[in-house]
Amino acid sequence: MAPRFTSLLRLSATAGASILACAAAAQTDPAQLQTVTITGRSAHAGTTPMNLRADPGVAASRVQLLLRELVRSGRYGDQLRATMGVTQFFPGLVNVVPNRVVATVDIRHPDDAVLQRAEAELVERYAAIAAEEQVTLTHRRTARTPNVAFSSKVRDLVRASAVARGLSHEDIVSGAGHDCQELATHCPAGMVFVPGEYDGISHNPREFSTPKQCADGVNVLLDVLTALAEEEGP
Repeated sequence: MAPRFTSLLRLSATAGASILACAAAAQTDPAQLQTVTITGRSAHAGTTPMNLRADPGVAASRVQLLLRELVRSGRYGDQLRATMGVTQFFPGLVNVVPNRVVATVDIRHPDDAVLQRAEAELVERYAAIAAEEQVTLTHRRTARTPNVAFSSKVRDLVRASAVARGLSHEDIVSGAGHDCQELATHCPAGMVFVPGEYDGISHNPREFSTPKQCADGVNVLLDVLTALAEEEGP
């Protein structure tokens, strides 16, 4: 028999919210992930003139700078995020111009339509980079996550708990992916965020929330779970 989900709630930390006591996530950002493969020609680093090179490393650098240009251009508002998290060079030798680079591209925006426009411009400009650097560039979408809105009922319970406990709070949009977004189509789901120190940095050894911040979040989580558990069934 398949499990029946009644609700899902998760506690996490958030960036840039050192004053907040807790926050209710309104939604998660849509994201597009790509693998980009750039192929050029291996050559000796000392004997090959610069004008005779087909260097995929240079092309990869230009793609990374293009990501920053798209973010800073303002054409997509101020919430576009773009990252090249992996860059692998082959053959990876100190004195050899690489013949291939495999990189990842991760772009995110809370508005699906804006994200689609940004990705379209990015892909369109790949061709120019490849032609100018005399390389071939292919891309493959490896993931696409849509905008997922969390349950308004769960968010209301989070806010009510924060008010009752005298905690500051606000609704936020989570830029990261979470298991809650996967189950939000099956049951009411929501998240409680607590502040993170050091500008809310995460995926970093300095990621840290104080014991009190964590305790506040756990208490809000307990309040919401208790309220949901005490509801009358169908």
